[in-house]
Amino acid sequence: MKKFVSKNSGSVALISVLIIAAFTILIVLAMSEVNISTSYEYFNNSENKTAYYAAESCLEEAVIRLEDDPAFNSGTITFDASTSCNISIANNQILIEVTHLDFAQNYHADISLSSNGQANNVKLLNWYEYF
Repeated sequence: MKKFVSKNSGSVALISVLIIAAFTILIVLAMSEVNISTSYEYFNNSENKTAYYAAESCLEEAVIRLEDDPAFNSGTITFDASTSCNISIANNQILIEVTHLDFAQNYHADISLSSNGQANNVKLLNWYEYF
């Protein structure tokens, strides 16, 4: 009878170790998933800010060009190898398309020019992105 009890207790210990190892692996995988999701969220937020600031720069450039030349209606600005901006102006609206890391985001701003050619109340109004 002693032999049977000692053999049985060894298998219980082995099964307990396997169950604890399985729970440990599940916890580690869950923590890794949270970490990866947080990293992607940070990266996307950072890239969205980059695109938005590029759009603001394009808007300022469009206003400067429009104040210098009221006939200005389109142009392209390249910031670096991964970021560029297309500007088009029609019906007192400045339409801006920012391409950053193969994603494009569109912005628009309303503009009004005073009689002396100065732009008033110009700001980015809204945006949407497409792939």
